[in-house]
Amino acid sequence: MGQVTASIERTARTASRRRLFRRVAIETALAVAGSTAACYLLYLALGLQFPPGGINGVVMLVAPIATPLVVAPFVALPFARSGERIARLLEEVDETRRQLAREVTERTAVQQRLEELVWCDPLTGLLNRRGFFNLTGARAARDLALFVLDVDDFKRVNDSWGHAAGDAVLRSIGTELSNAVPGCEVARLGGDEFAVIVDVAHAEALAQVAVHLAGVQVVLPDGSETTVSCSAGWAPLPSRGSVDSALAAADEAMYAAKRRRANALRLADEALG
Repeated sequence: MGQVTASIERTARTASRRRLFRRVAIETALAVAGSTAACYLLYLALGLQFPPGGINGVVMLVAPIATPLVVAPFVALPFARSGERIARLLEEVDETRRQLAREVTERTAVQQRLEELVWCDPLTGLLNRRGFFNLTGARAARDLALFVLDVDDFKRVNDSWGHAAGDAVLRSIGTELSNAVPGCEVARLGGDEFAVIVDVAHAEALAQVAVHLAGVQVVLPDGSETTVSCSAGWAPLPSRGSVDSALAAADEAMYAAKRRRANALRLADEALG
């Protein structure tokens, strides 16, 4: 890596010297051409004639060319070097600006990622419990409906197929809820418990989704499928109401639904027996 860096630096220095010499040569040539043209035009304007011989004729012929040819390089070289230094400084400023822009972009991405870790559930990509309470605490002054849902006998899923299967079930339920109603907000409160906030006008539609989730097909990591059921309950969340009270009421409704389902299954088993 050090050899590559040194090679790049040598190439840059060589290119810089070439630009420097090229600029001095161009400015010297321009000085010679300008001096020669100006002096000869002056001779012409003053009516001066080149003597046919002697030192005066040689001076008049050679001086306009020789003087800038000798002097111009020493005058142009400091200016060329200054120009090179200014160009390098401008390049360094541009590179510093680009580095700052990259750092700002990277810091913004890190900040966004940190915010996601604070407010979002890493498994499902939904809001986590903290994100849920932050959202409901900052909700607009409008009446909402709060649904709470969890997977029935979720422990059986983990015990039967492993935690990877349990994760697949949770992701599937989260996807189903997120796509249920436009504009709904879904959170995973913890474990297999989810919460959904919708406008009261969409509460009935979400209730139908909850009925659908009473028996949903889930594809497991090994490619097999299983059916899981979910129990749900809901409660109104008025604009000035307590989130904790609404959550407790929705929980109670959910556990009531869970008890009804368990009783229905028990009666069905007794009837078959």
